[in-house]
Amino acid sequence: MPAFPGEVRSVKLTGVLTLLGVALVLIALTAGGYAAGAWRSRHREHELQLKLEASHEELQVARAEVARLTAVDGLTGLPANDAFQQFLEREWRRALRELTPLSLILIDLDHFKHYNQQMGYETGDKCLKRVGVTVGEVAGRPGDLVARYRAEKFIIALARTDGDGVLSLATKVRGAIEALELPHPGSPVADHVTASIGVATAVPSRGATWQEIELVAAAERALAEAKRLGRNRIARAEFIAG
Repeated sequence: MPAFPGEVRSVKLTGVLTLLGVALVLIALTAGGYAAGAWRSRHREHELQLKLEASHEELQVARAEVARLTAVDGLTGLPANDAFQQFLEREWRRALRELTPLSLILIDLDHFKHYNQQMGYETGDKCLKRVGVTVGEVAGRPGDLVARYRAEKFIIALARTDGDGVLSLATKVRGAIEALELPHPGSPVADHVTASIGVATAVPSRGATWQEIELVAAAERALAEAKRLGRNRIARAEFIAG
């Protein structure tokens, strides 16, 4: 039996509504999928950000540890040569601003290679530790720096200290090392450990091109002179003006 016109329209409308419902469901599912995907993407991004921050923090800790290890001498516990160089450069700039003296004491244990050969390297290390502690105690003024320079050498940087002041402290340091009475058999200088010392002082002037490295060179020359004169003594570089 043929359908009435109204029934045809009803069937068509029902079909349209059904298709519309399906479309809405698909749209909702798609939107939900996009939302879920976006949430997962943001969550993943957040996780990556946290990992990145953690890695950065670990890197900073590692860098700080490397800086600490390179700044401290592993044997004596004193600041190492790198730390001394940084300190000297900083204090030189301060001396240049304030026009104040900056002095160095360079200490070299006499015939220490021979000491190691005679006493053994383990005993040599113990000797260096004892000397390092002693020098640190004698020259432990706040604001100054006692460092292991290299091998059997130690160095002291003294801010705002003139030639007379550095010579007085160097005399105390040499005496304190000798007073340890650490046996040094076969030494041509004494039967115990001794030290040769070079001191140098500079007062930079405004506009000077003189560099802090030249102060170190002056202390090295003074040390060489102390050795040339027989060791176990102090030699002083001429007063240097920047």
